[in-house]
Amino acid sequence: MTGSPSVSPHVDVLLGAYVLGALAPAEEARVAGHLAHCGTCRITYLDMADAQALLATLSEGDLLDLLGGPGGSGRPGGGTTP
Repeated sequence: MTGSPSVSPHVDVLLGAYVLGALAPAEEARVAGHLAHCGTCRITYLDMADAQALLATLSEGDLLDLLGGPGGSGRPGGGTTP
């Protein structure tokens, strides 16, 4: 590392896009190379990949239920207050 302490060699800001396959080829290669030797970023990547895989199994109805129904408030009962 050759510079400012504010610049991290880690690729954590790119991991979400990496999980979704949304990086340019050069960025994808950079992330893959980094994950090969950085356990911290690899754990974060695996957590994100697990979450993405679980979300992919949910239907629209499942997501609405999780968000609280049609109101999407996150409260059970569709966002209505008791």
